[in-house]
Formats: sequence, structure tokens, C-alpha cells
Amino acid sequence: MSFYQSIAEKAHVCCLCFAMITAIAAPISTAITSIACVAMLVMWVLSGTFFSTLKISYQQATGKMILVFYLWLVIGSLYGELPWMETLGILSSWKKLAYTFIVLGLFYHQAWKQRFIYSYVIFMAAAALLAVFLWIIDLNIRTGAGHSPGIFMTNYATQSTAFIAALLASIFLFQQTISRTMKHLLAISIGLFIVNIFFISGARTAYFALPIAIVFAIGSLYSFRKLPLIIVMATVVLFALITTSNTLQQRVNEGIKELKSYDTSPHISSIGVRVIFVQNTLELIKKQPLLGYGTASFKPVYEKYVAQKYTGWRALPTTDPHNIYLYITLENGLIGLVLFLSYLFVAFRQGLQQGIYGKIAVSFLMAITVSCLFNSYFKTFPEGHLLAFFMGILLSYKKPESKSTHV
Repeated sequence: MSFYQSIAEKAHVCCLCFAMITAIAAPISTAITSIACVAMLVMWVLSGTFFSTLKISYQQATGKMILVFYLWLVIGSLYGELPWMETLGILSSWKKLAYTFIVLGLFYHQAWKQRFIYSYVIFMAAAALLAVFLWIIDLNIRTGAGHSPGIFMTNYATQSTAFIAALLASIFLFQQTISRTMKHLLAISIGLFIVNIFFISGARTAYFALPIAIVFAIGSLYSFRKLPLIIVMATVVLFALITTSNTLQQRVNEGIKELKSYDTSPHISSIGVRVIFVQNTLELIKKQPLLGYGTASFKPVYEKYVAQKYTGWRALPTTDPHNIYLYITLENGLIGLVLFLSYLFVAFRQGLQQGIYGKIAVSFLMAITVSCLFNSYFKTFPEGHLLAFFMGILLSYKKPESKSTHV
């Protein structure tokens, strides 16, 4: 083996390791995630697999749809209202899709998928145990909005999202393993994740998205023909959680009150402002439904519209309606929305056609797509990077090379 080949192989292994580190670090540290992303790209170039990786990514249906959707985003930037440099800055918030595209061509070996998913579950189980301990002793180790005892990641919503991914992965691993010891450890981990999501965290989106994702995951495991039974069982478990979790009851009651009073309240609220965002975004979409207002146009278009319509907190500008589907439709029109939904459909189909790792990926994607009715996790830094690498790693596959035959 030549010196260059030795360096290239080591660089390739380092590239895969940094990709795994990025996914694990994404919910916890922006700095570590950014450094790991750069290190992954550097190792990727040094490995000499640049063109072969892109070829493998392009051969996958999900990779093709990422390129098509991103091309439409670029086209949309040509008729937006912002100066070109500002448009590029906002367009870069979609770079997580580029990471997914790259990683799709790197993790086609099952052994690396296995290394990643076990590493992720083990790390998150330890994190969940730490969170429960901090919650029990009522210790807050991070200050600022979105933090309370037991919440030590970026915020409570991000922490719930990270544990949702680990919980779904644990369900599949529990079904696959034959080791009693491993089953016991996975069962404990699942319990820790549930306690964190429903008893410690106040992320209302998780209360809604996780049951749907679990039903989808179990359906993909045991056949979707059993969905009625699965839904009944999930409803019973969810009802038990609702009746026993004070945190869940408090957050749901707060949300109901905010929803009822959003149009009369003199004070801004999390639910109230989201309702206003949705109403105004829908009104703007009706004015230019097909092509939208252009990539990166949401903030100036929305700000101008509400300034003429409201006073007080309802006139506050925003860069995001907290609904990824409305965001895309306003900026890139119904064409952009159809392309984005097509990307999701193709990713779901690719995952369901693969084995356990593909099903883990699309079960988490189901949780995210539901969550994005109330958020824009495809664009946010922690959730966006977690999803990008989680999907890329677990959906990746390589088509077998066709052998030419001669008569």
C-alpha cells in the first residue's frame, strides 16, 4: 500500500467518525457541531472519494430530489426582494440538505450504520440519565430561555427531539436483538427517554409528534395492517402519560388558554403569536401562490404586511412562521412546496424499502415532519443538523455495480 493510499484510508475513516460526532453533538453544542462539520469536509476531500461519493449520492432517489429542491431554491433567489449577499446568507440555512446529500454517499456499509446508531443511543441514554438526575435534585446547569432543571442541551425542544430520535432507534433495536441483557438495557433507555420527553421537558410539539412517530415505527415493524390495534394501544399509553405527568398537563393547559385568548390578549404568547403568523402567512400566500415571493423574502414581505395591518405585539416582524410548509410556500410557491413534499415522499419510500436502519431514519423523519407543522426544524441549527446527518447516515446505500455480459 502506498503512503497516499494509507493517508486516504485514514482520512476516510476520520470523515465517517466526524459525521457521527456531528449528529451526536448537534443538539448539545453549536461549536462542536460546526468544528466537526468542517473536519468532516476536510477529511472527505483528503480521502480522495469526492467524486465517487457524489456519484453514489446522486444514484439514490433521495439525493436526486435534494438537488431538484435546492435548484428551485436557487431559482427562487433570483426574484427575491433582498440584496444578493443577504439572500445567500439565508439560502445557506438550507445547507443541511447539502450535508444529507454528501453523507448519503458515505455510509452505505451496514457496519458504519450500526456503529452510528449504537453510539447515538448509548450517548443519549447516558444524557437522559444525567437529565433525570439533574431534575430529581432540582439543579439547573444552563441558564437562559428554554432551560430548567434537567434541561442541559440547547433548549428543551431540542433535547426532546434528540431523545425522540434515540427512543425510536431503541424500539427498533429492542425488536432486533436476541440478547436478554441488551433488551433490558434498551428497555431502561426507553423508559429514561419517555420520562425526559413527557415529565421533564415542556416541549408541546413532542407530545403531539412522538405518538404519531411511534405508531408509524411500530407499523413499519409489524405491518401497517395492524394500525387500528397499534393506534388503540398508543392511545392508552398516551392517556396514562397525560394523567400522570404534571408537566405535560400544565403545558397543554397553558397552550389551550393561549389559543383561546390569542385574539384578545394584550400580551404575546407562544401559541398566540404562532396563530397570528399562520393567519398572515396564509393571506400573503393567496396573493402569490404559484411562485411565491422568492427565496429569503419571508422577513421583508411579512414585516411590511403586518406593519400596515396591526399595532402592538401582533405587528412584530419574524423570519419564520413556525411552520416549514407555509414558509416554503410563501417564499417558493406551491411549486416549491410540491418539490419539498416530493423529497419527503421519496425519502420515506427509500427508508421503508431498506432494512432496520432505513426504517429508523424515516420514523424520525415522521416525527420531524409532524413537528414542522409548528416549527421549521429543517432550517434550525441543532435540529436541522441532527436530522441531516441522521437521515444521510441511515438512508445511505450503494447500488450494486452491474456486470456486463458478453455473448
